[in-house]
Amino acid sequence: MLDKIKSHLIEIFACMFLLLFIFWSVGYWANALLNTKFDLQSCWGGFSALGGSGFLVTVKYLADTFGNSPIGEKIEGDKP
Repeated sequence: MLDKIKSHLIEIFACMFLLLFIFWSVGYWANALLNTKFDLQSCWGGFSALGGSGFLVTVKYLADTFGNSPIGEKIEGDKP
């Protein structure tokens, strides 16, 4: 289960951003049209939290992609 999550981290964060954007859009229009008291600042906090962790996931993805050896190639010092 954890391996599936690790292999799809960027997609998971993209879906989380989309979901947060939908919530923010609904809250924004509800404030304007229905005079609700949805706190839009909470969404900005969510964007910054997701953005920070999404940045770290992207850095990890790039490090894993470019830092690993090609499939089948032995790294010096590996056991046979």
